[in-house]
Amino acid sequence: MRLTELERGDREPILRAFPSEVPHGVPFFTRLYGVTADPDAFATLVDHCPVFRIEPIEDPASSR
Repeated sequence: MRLTELERGDREPILRAFPSEVPHGVPFFTRLYGVTADPDAFATLVDHCPVFRIEPIEDPASSR
């Protein structure tokens, strides 16, 4: 797997969706950043919280 950090402009919609998509993860962000489960509160983390895209790495052996 390869992790690619997203640009600032690509983070906001993902952060905004996080509370509804991963509600069990909200307490971690509350402790770390002091945000509530409100999507707008999560969107304010855009400059403080990195977001990564997870990409598969092609196995060179499989392309033979």
